[in-house]
Amino acid sequence: MTVIEAVNLSKYYEPPREGIFGWRQILKEIRGPQQTLLALKNVDLKINKGELFGLLGPNGAGKTTFCKIMNALVIPTEGQILINDMDSIKYHRLIAAQMVTIFSGDIDIWNIFTRRLTVEKNFEFMAKLWLVPDSELRDRINYAIDVMKLEDKRDDWYQKLSAGLKQRVYLGLALVVQPSIVVLDEPTIHLDVPSKRVIHNVIKDELVRNLGCTVLLATHNMEEAEKLCDRVAILNRGEIRVVDNPENIKGFSKVLDVLEVKLAGADSVLFEKLDKIPCIKKAQLIRGPTPLLRLYFNEKEKYITEIIDCIAKNATIIDLRLKEPTFEDVFVSVLEGDNHGSSSEH
Repeated sequence: MTVIEAVNLSKYYEPPREGIFGWRQILKEIRGPQQTLLALKNVDLKINKGELFGLLGPNGAGKTTFCKIMNALVIPTEGQILINDMDSIKYHRLIAAQMVTIFSGDIDIWNIFTRRLTVEKNFEFMAKLWLVPDSELRDRINYAIDVMKLEDKRDDWYQKLSAGLKQRVYLGLALVVQPSIVVLDEPTIHLDVPSKRVIHNVIKDELVRNLGCTVLLATHNMEEAEKLCDRVAILNRGEIRVVDNPENIKGFSKVLDVLEVKLAGADSVLFEKLDKIPCIKKAQLIRGPTPLLRLYFNEKEKYITEIIDCIAKNATIIDLRLKEPTFEDVFVSVLEGDNHGSSSEH
């Protein structure tokens, strides 16, 4: 059963205003139409009930715009998002009662938390706002505090919490309300490893498995997506590049192998030589005390000896290893395409 569906969804933003009161932009518009900024283009997407779906892409890919359209914070230029067959803009009041959205970091975009109320009192307020039955209110609050590991912060003011703890309180909203849909836009950004682990466990074990929520996770963290998501859509420059489960997406780039070489004495000559080897799709030099050269290439059996000989003749090899691409490697490959030349990154 489809719960969230994007139909021919596009969003173009007007360019930012320039000058006092935007007078420069006004003059430009008088002279003729101005180029708009693309956020989403012809996006078609279906997310099923109970699915943990990842919306992946680099910064500026359109992930947050997608989430904001779901919450009627942004009006699409074309198309629509249907949530339980209801247009997200036209029926946003009805949808809001069955959906919780948590935006990146500890930013309370809804201004829902009261700074000088305790964690417990804030949860009580949220429960009443979403019309949680009085008979279930106390159990749900205790459940959220326990799962989010906030027992020792139960009586602390919200304003005194660290960014990581605020984010736990924010995610606790979903455990108290227990909506049918949860939208998470970069929920672990800037958090330390222990806080990330808590949130990952809550998303997978509590929201999806225990409560049966449909979860949309917008992120550019590849490890997070691979670990948590049933399916993912890779979004770049406003367009969907691929939709599948992480394991299948990794299979798309099985032709690519990765050679990592720790070396010394590398210079521009090495990259000039590597450019002439046709199987190499990308060459990345990560500088440091011991520079690391990472090569993405195909036709391993035919070219591996030539590649290693080329490196050995133009630099000193300290260590090397051949490995299969990670999900992050495949993500980069999907975004950049398979037909690009070698480059260096400093």
